[in-house]
Amino acid sequence: MTKKILVIEDEYSINDILTLTLINEGYEVESFFDGKTALERIEVFKPDLVLLDLMLPDIDGFEICKKISKDLLVIMITARDSIFDKIIGLELGADDYIIKPFEIKEVIARVKALFRSIEKEKQILSEEFIELGGSIKVDLLGERVFKNGEEIQLKRQESDLFFFLLKNRNRVFTRAELLDSVWGYDYYGGSRTVDVHIRRIRDKLETSTIIETVFGKGYVMR
Repeated sequence: MTKKILVIEDEYSINDILTLTLINEGYEVESFFDGKTALERIEVFKPDLVLLDLMLPDIDGFEICKKISKDLLVIMITARDSIFDKIIGLELGADDYIIKPFEIKEVIARVKALFRSIEKEKQILSEEFIELGGSIKVDLLGERVFKNGEEIQLKRQESDLFFFLLKNRNRVFTRAELLDSVWGYDYYGGSRTVDVHIRRIRDKLETSTIIETVFGKGYVMR
């Protein structure tokens, strides 16, 4: 199935080259020059990936990323090159971050690499399943999660966090322990990152009972 990409970029020349090159690469592409129109179109177009400029005329790109990154792959493309902006973008759920000016070949390579990583995850098949809470079914070897028979699309760190808690059921972890175990010792983001990812997982599972909050301590999966 042809992958769909939505481009949100207010500079006409950059928008044109992104759109035309992606079409030539075989993708189905729609492009927009402002955030409001793009957000209205997303529900209908249902893209697999969004290429998102941060500096738009109407809505800040960070706000758009916050709205869509739970369900969609997002690559930010921006002239903002500070590490602070990059950290904010990634913590809001962006999957990659490209600085202007860029080589169009690099953008295409990043797009293809992101799609490949997602496809590899989907290709892992297994027959080892467990059920959580009745409607949730988990493929342990393939590390996939299903609700009522439909696969739930967890982003990479959401999946890592979910399966870490699953493999360590009934053990309570502090936020600091989860940061060390899932994000790594060299991660310099705050503990709020854990809360954000737990909330996203709960939203996608449509339940807060599988991952419990232990007040004053942290989180546990029973």
